[in-house]
Amino acid sequence: MNSQTLSPLFRLAELVHYKLLSIFPRKPLAQTVKPTAHPDLRGDASILAAQLDGKTFRLPDLWKVFSEWPLAANPHAKRLEGLVDSMLERIITNEKKLKALKKADFGRLMSLWYPDAEWPELEIATAYSVWIFVWDDEVDAGDTDVSNDEELARAYYRKSLSTVHCLLGLDESEGAEERIAREEASLHPNMALFADVGRGLRNSTDRIQRERFYRELENFMISVGVEHGHRMRGSIPTVEKYLHIRSGSVGCAPQIALTDHMLKIRLPESIMECAPMKELWKETVVMCLILNDVYSVQKEIAQASLFNLVPVMYKNCSPEKQTLDTVTRGVEAALQESMRGFEDAAKALGEMASDDAQVSRDVQAFIKWCRYFITGVLQWSLESKRYGMADCRHKDGSLSIVL
Repeated sequence: MNSQTLSPLFRLAELVHYKLLSIFPRKPLAQTVKPTAHPDLRGDASILAAQLDGKTFRLPDLWKVFSEWPLAANPHAKRLEGLVDSMLERIITNEKKLKALKKADFGRLMSLWYPDAEWPELEIATAYSVWIFVWDDEVDAGDTDVSNDEELARAYYRKSLSTVHCLLGLDESEGAEERIAREEASLHPNMALFADVGRGLRNSTDRIQRERFYRELENFMISVGVEHGHRMRGSIPTVEKYLHIRSGSVGCAPQIALTDHMLKIRLPESIMECAPMKELWKETVVMCLILNDVYSVQKEIAQASLFNLVPVMYKNCSPEKQTLDTVTRGVEAALQESMRGFEDAAKALGEMASDDAQVSRDVQAFIKWCRYFITGVLQWSLESKRYGMADCRHKDGSLSIVL
């Protein structure tokens, strides 16, 4: 066949080729994601994983930011370790997962969070904390049916919220006690520990306290659902949107809602619902999520999750400044800004309560606990084998975290 015959055929082939591409768009080139990256990731998360793969995220010693904040451990620390292990054994049947959760040393975290609490309150708070870690892992660990199916996840949230509402004694209709008994007898394994929480709080808190706790748990579960949707789609939001979602899904606010119970105080509702108290909560949550995210980023990326402050900040950097060092500076600035907001709120709360000596003491105890909460997260995150930061830490306290 001569060249004159071939030329029209080639043109025809090209036309067919481009027509097919218009109907079936070309997939991204294989090199968009390295072969060693997570094949299950999609969308922006897949591209971001390839960009971050093997890079080193450096952090200064963040204890320097919190050097003036208190850190202490509860004298029941060893007993708490045994309590946590027994709780995990009640609800975790997978031996590999059980071993990993025991290594996390949640008992140490409880000891740092509640250095002054007495044993009855510690039992309730520990049951809640272990429950929320296990409940959340079911959704975001990536190795369960719930974590890989949005419809199953939505059903999981709905059922969990219904159970929480019932076990907190918030159902006012006739036969509520019988419903609680039936609920306790037929619990999903992941909700078993919450029965202990509900029982303890029904006996030691008033309805307003439990309603506040429930509202924060509801927001937590809704936010976990939104976060899960982003994970499934591989979408990466703006930093502002991320902080809004993560402030709910990090699960700190329900813990703060237990504070007056843990301290055996009852602040007036005028204090609990005032603007400075809400600001104190907000900044406590923000500092907690920043610390949680920077220390867990290596673990989360290894589990194919890019929904973390570090990747989100990196993705949202301007092209000429898109480095992990830029992210580090952003993290430091965000922590310092949040701490300033916290201190301003603490000062305003102190002034509001200055006319009543008892309320003033209770407000200061609440503020001090929020500081313990943050330093506890910081210290535990550096120590816990859950995140492996001991292997990343230098003698000067700084960290080099390979992603």
